[in-house]
This record gives sequence, structure tokens and C-alpha cells, in this order.
Amino acid sequence: MQGMRVSHCGQAAPGARLVQLRCRAQAATTTTTPSRPSGPLVGAVEALFRFPPFFNMAAKHARAMIVKRGEKMGLDFEAEIDELRNVDWDQELQAVEDASVQYPAYYTVPFHAYPEGNLGWTPAMEMTVAARSVHSTVYDPTGKTLDPEGDDNLRSSYSRCMQQLLEEQGARPIGQILDVGAATGLSTLALLRAFPDAEVTGIDLSPHMLAVGSYLQRQRNEQRAASGQPPERLHFVHGAGEDTRLPSESFDLVSVMLVCHELPAAISQAIFKEAYRLLRPGGALAVMEMNPASDGFRRIFSQPFPYVAFKSTEPWLLEYLSLDMAGAMDESGFTAVKQLENSPRHKTVVAVKPQ
Repeated sequence: MQGMRVSHCGQAAPGARLVQLRCRAQAATTTTTPSRPSGPLVGAVEALFRFPPFFNMAAKHARAMIVKRGEKMGLDFEAEIDELRNVDWDQELQAVEDASVQYPAYYTVPFHAYPEGNLGWTPAMEMTVAARSVHSTVYDPTGKTLDPEGDDNLRSSYSRCMQQLLEEQGARPIGQILDVGAATGLSTLALLRAFPDAEVTGIDLSPHMLAVGSYLQRQRNEQRAASGQPPERLHFVHGAGEDTRLPSESFDLVSVMLVCHELPAAISQAIFKEAYRLLRPGGALAVMEMNPASDGFRRIFSQPFPYVAFKSTEPWLLEYLSLDMAGAMDESGFTAVKQLENSPRHKTVVAVKPQ
């Protein structure tokens, strides 16, 4: 963490329009120290999760909470994905899947209360509506106010803070962007909105996510063509963020949005090293992630029931809490690691590849 600087990036209140705010970086303080669940709590929960019936019950309860929260905002999970159910997904899958891609063991576990993890149609089709539910309370410290725009606001705040740090750190102009862990393209679209003149490549290990993302992109491009607009400057690639097989020094920005908490710490480190290889000199690595030092996560980690619900959806949570992100970036060769807090629970970290 030595040399990292941290501050707050302004964000809008729930339901308010986002505005451009700037802030100064300041020396890191003890408020950036990550919190962790207590040893006895971790031991008890990990022991219980090794008992499949308990894990299945906890995951089912967590998913029910996500659906119920969405319903309170008027979201209907079934209605939202009814149209997608009628698509020929076998054909869509063939169009995006690279048969040579191998799935590492860390990826073939249940994620987000889906037994199939990310390798299935239900999680892929529900990606957008689930994100709107999960992030609806992001800007309310109490976690009670539901904002249907919470997910959009979170991604916009990341873009805003990232752009501020890129400017402060003198990063190269952004023309080519790689979005690691693109899933169905929510993060990819956010990057395209932030850098409308850039070309964005989204890479993900799940062909199901990419198939849904490609289908939705094709629909958007048809609408754009009907109104005389050019197609979106983005495309998807099936592959792993730690081994992209893409050309060296071919990107100006590598973005990793809400991915590291879903990985073993060693894989996050490997992604940072791969990003260094992929970036041109002066290019930047940007990460938006949960902030374990935030009050919101401290509350979760101090209470058994919220922690159990959270842990049931995030198998690699403890690995993420052990990750020294700034140190891992430094070890990968990056310099000028800076951090802004882009929500009460999230941080934006940017590091630059030396010229």
C-alpha cells in the first residue's frame, strides 16, 4: 500500500442526477485498512458451508432476497427475461464460444446463488435485472433506500472517478479499451459511454454471458441503424482475463469492474500482470471493487446473518479480503497507484504503466 493515495469521489444522492465532481487525493489513512469477519465467525460459517444442505439453503435464501428487493422496486425477474427465453441460444453460443478455452477450477463453482455459477443461461439472462436489484442500495449507508438507478449510478461514478485519476496521473489518450470480466456487457457499455470515441473489447470466461451480451448488442445495433447511427464500437471475446491471448501493448486502458472479489487473490494478481503486458506505455489499469474498509462492509462482516447471506453468493470473498490490491499492482510493474471512493461501499483504483 506504500505510495497509494486515497480520497473520495463525489457521487449523487439516491435518485438524483449525477453531476461532475472533482476531488483531491490525500495521503492514505487508517480508514483504508480492510476489515475482515472475526476468526470465530469465519470458522463457523466455513464449516457450515462445507455441509451442502446448509449451503444450498443459504444460497436459496440469498437469491430470494435479491428477487424480493427487485420486486419492491417494480422489477419482475420472469417478465424481464421472458423475451430472452425464446432465443435460439445454441446458435448464439456457437457464435461466441472458443472451444479451446479451458475453465479453471476456481470458475466452476456456484456464484451469486446460482448452482451452475456463471456457466448457465439463467444467470446470464438475469444479469441485468439482478444487477439493478443488488446495487439498488449502494448509495444509502443504511441499505434501506431502494434506487432503481443504483447500478447505473455506480458504474457512472466509477467512470467519473477513473477519468479524474487518469487525468491526474497523466495517462495516455484512451483509444483501445479491454474490459475484463465483461459478462453480458453492462460494464462494457459503461466504458463505451465514458469513452465514446474509443473501441472496447469485452472478455469473459462465460460463453453464456457473452452469447446474451452479443444478442443484446445486435438488438441495439438494429435500433441504431434504424435511426441512422453507426454500430457500437465494441466486440466480445471468449477467454480468461489472466490469459487473454491478445497481442501485447495493444490497449490504452484495461478495466476490471467488480471482478476481483470473485477470484482467488493469485488470479487477480495474474490479471494485473496480464494487463501490464497488454497495455502500451503510459496506459492504465483501472479497477472498481467493493471497499472492505467501508462502514457498510464492516457492518456486514460484524454480523452473522448478513455475512452468511453475502458469503453464500461469493465463494472467493475471503481471498479478496486478503488481496493487497495496490501491492499487487506495484509488483506487476505499475506505478502511481491512486484510489478514490466512488460509493459508500466501493473504490476505484488506477495505476499506470511507465512510459
